Amino acid sequence: MAKEKILIGNNDEIVELKGADLEAFLEQRIKDQAEIQLLEVEYKAKQEARESAIKKLAEIAGLTKDEIKAIL
Repeated sequence: MAKEKILIGNNDEIVELKGADLEAFLEQRIKDQAEIQLLEVEYKAKQEARESAIKKLAEIAGLTKDEIKAIL
């Protein structure tokens, strides 16, 4: 597999990352992508839990979505 070419701006100069700098950049990018995926999963779970709670409040208390949103 060919190494990825990464260019960065350093002051007014464009520099290609190489060696340890390139490896550190690629490792950090993998970590960042994993963290983003985790945050997206957590956000989706919270949204689903919120929607479930709103549905239950509507069923149990007979509240409308607007009334529930006013409470929240």
